[in-house]
Amino acid sequence: MTDIQIACIQALQAQAAWLLIPMQFFSFLGQPEFYLLIIPAFYWFRDPCLGLRLGLLMGISGGLNEALKVAFHLPRPYWVSPEVRALGSHPSFGLPSAHAQGAVAFWGLIAVQVRRWWFWIVAAATIFLIGTSRVFLAVHFPTDVIAGFAVGAGILLGFLALEGPVGRRVAALPLSRQVLVAFAGSLALALVSVSALAALGDWQVPASWAAGALERSGQPIHPLDLRDAVTASGLFFGFAAGAAAAWPARGGMCAVGKGSVHLLRYIFGISVTGAIWFGIGLFIPQDPGFVFCTLQYLRAAAAGAWVSFGAPAVFACLNLADRS
Repeated sequence: MTDIQIACIQALQAQAAWLLIPMQFFSFLGQPEFYLLIIPAFYWFRDPCLGLRLGLLMGISGGLNEALKVAFHLPRPYWVSPEVRALGSHPSFGLPSAHAQGAVAFWGLIAVQVRRWWFWIVAAATIFLIGTSRVFLAVHFPTDVIAGFAVGAGILLGFLALEGPVGRRVAALPLSRQVLVAFAGSLALALVSVSALAALGDWQVPASWAAGALERSGQPIHPLDLRDAVTASGLFFGFAAGAAAAWPARGGMCAVGKGSVHLLRYIFGISVTGAIWFGIGLFIPQDPGFVFCTLQYLRAAAAGAWVSFGAPAVFACLNLADRS
């Protein structure tokens, strides 16, 4: 089975002369950075409700993906096969593909919202090409991508089934309880990954995987590191807690005005997000211990809260100033 998958990767990479740039583009469409650029645009300007749903869904998907990667602890193709070229790299385990899983969740939810046959075709094509790009870059086996599609579909269906009843119950709580629920949810996401790591016991990453990855990509791997799980957990808490505080006045917190006004405010909002992320990052130690995890969680939570509450609050003040 592995030989067949390696042959599939080689067949795709044989077309690298013209496929490389398109595949890198579609791979970017599955990156967390892409979602962090697009979700605020929905939340701040286009459709606050959809932006909220996308933010919560992608936080849940990201946290569960990290737990599943640790639970399966399977390698990426370029870690184990000198027969493929490492056209991309990533330090975490391979199964399931986070790009494939996130693509199904993200584009699937938008397609459900849009309810247009043509958008379903666009969404399906985008999801397929994102998954294909990960195989082409040799960062995933085809089975990793197929598993990612399946997990993403399961998470999306579960989210659609539960968001109504759970959302109504949470919305009926006072703000302090809503924030507490958001914090509990973020801890649950983190604990799933911690539990998966604990279940490995004394298992260690094979030295051949680490050596192969470093040799073929020039980048070290640290698949037992929980930084991505902590980041997803912190983003979920910050975004959910900030949205709970902002939502009662959400209509008045949307940025209003012409397209140029939206663009300027978007640039401002994203720039502050980056400043929060990189600014706090200067104080985070490199050693992935308790201090690192705590500061990384707070860093992600601060960025998430700025997106869901801080930036909309600033936009609301600017809206008032524009009307006066």
